[in-house]
Amino acid sequence: MTTERLSCTLAGVFGAGALTMYFADPNRGKRRRAVLKDAIVHSGYDLQRFGRRFRRDLEHRIEGAVAETHHFFEQPQAQVSDAILERRIRTALGRAVSHSGAIEVSCTEGSVFLGGWILADEIDEVNRVVRSVRGVKELSTFFNTTDHPEHISSLQAGRMRRHLPDFLQESWSPTTRVLAGSVGVGLILYGATHRKSIGRAAAVNGAILLARSVLNTPLKRIVGADPTVGVHIQKTISIKATPSELYEFWKNPENYPEVFAHVNRVTREADGLFRWQVLGPAGVPITWTGRISRQVPDKTIEWWSTPGSTIENHGVLNLESEKDGRTRVHVEMSYNPPAGLLGHAVAALLGLDPKNAMDQDFIRLKSLFELRKTRTHGHPVAKAEVQATGSAGRMVQRGMSA
Repeated sequence: MTTERLSCTLAGVFGAGALTMYFADPNRGKRRRAVLKDAIVHSGYDLQRFGRRFRRDLEHRIEGAVAETHHFFEQPQAQVSDAILERRIRTALGRAVSHSGAIEVSCTEGSVFLGGWILADEIDEVNRVVRSVRGVKELSTFFNTTDHPEHISSLQAGRMRRHLPDFLQESWSPTTRVLAGSVGVGLILYGATHRKSIGRAAAVNGAILLARSVLNTPLKRIVGADPTVGVHIQKTISIKATPSELYEFWKNPENYPEVFAHVNRVTREADGLFRWQVLGPAGVPITWTGRISRQVPDKTIEWWSTPGSTIENHGVLNLESEKDGRTRVHVEMSYNPPAGLLGHAVAALLGLDPKNAMDQDFIRLKSLFELRKTRTHGHPVAKAEVQATGSAGRMVQRGMSA
C-alpha cells in the first residue's frame, strides 16, 4: 500500500470513528441522531420542491427554444400591434439604460419615437438595442442628454440591469444548477479514477462546481471570503416575565453559560470586552472577543464581535411588554461561519448551527423564568442561582468536572 493510500485510509477510519462517537454518545447521541434524521427528511422535501421547479424551468426553456427556432424558419410575420411593440421596446430598454422610466416610447405601425432624458453615454446602446427589436421598422429620437444627472429627478437612483448568462449571475436557475452539478459530479468521478495531477485538479474543480450548484451562492460566500455577507437568523418568543427581569439577565453575558448549552464560558475583560468560548462542531471550542455596543434599559441590547474574531457576528435583542404580563423577546443575529456557507451547511446537518442552538436555548430560558428551573450542561439550574454576576466561575468548574 502506498503512502498516499495509507494516509487516505487512516483519514477515512479516523473520520468514521469520530462520527460514530459523535452520534453514539450516551448523553447526547439520541438527540443528535434525531436532529440528523429531521435534517435528512427536511432535505428530502426541499429536493421535491426543487424537482418541481426544475421541471417547470426546463419546460419553459424548451418552449422558448422551439418558438425561437420556429420564428427563424417562418416567413416574416404580419405587423404587430403598437401595444405589443411598445412592451417589447420597454423590456429591451430595461437592460440597455439605467433609467428606462425616463424615456418616452411611442409606436405607430412599426415607426418608433423615443424621447425624454437620458445619460449621454447611453444613446448609442439605446439605438442599437431598439433597432434590433422585432417589429421595429423606423426609429427616430429626440433626447435631452446630460452628464450630470444629480439635478434631474427622473435620472436618480437608477442602475443598469445587465443581461448576464446564468453562469455569471449570483443566483442560478434550476436548469443551470442541475447542469453544473452534473458536470461537477462527473469531474469528481473522473478525479477518483485518475490519481495524477490532472485527476486531482478535476476532482477539486468538480467539488467546487457541485458546491456552487447545491448552495446556489457565489463562491466567495460559500468559503467565507466575503466578509460583508453572512448568515442571518432571528428568533421570537414570549416569556412570562417583566422586561426588567429579562434585561438584567441579558445585559450580563456571564449569565449565559447557566442557560445556553452551546456557551461554555463568558469572561469579562478590560474596556468592556467579553471573551466568549462556545461549543463548535465535534465538540471543538471556538473563542472570540466581543462587546456590547448599545444598551437601552429594559428594551434593547446590541453587540458586535471585534475585528478579526474567529466568528464575526452582530446581534440585537429587543424586549417588548405584552398586555398579558408577558414579554416578547426578539433576537436578530448575523454571523460569518469560519468555512463560509459550506461550514454552516455541515454544522446545520449535525444540528450545531446557531439557529438550532438558539431554539433550544430559548426553551431553557423560558423554563428558567416561568418554572424557575432548567437543565444545562447536564446539571440542574435554579432561577435563584442565576445572579447578575458570579455565574461564570461556577460554569467553568462545571465544564471542567464534566
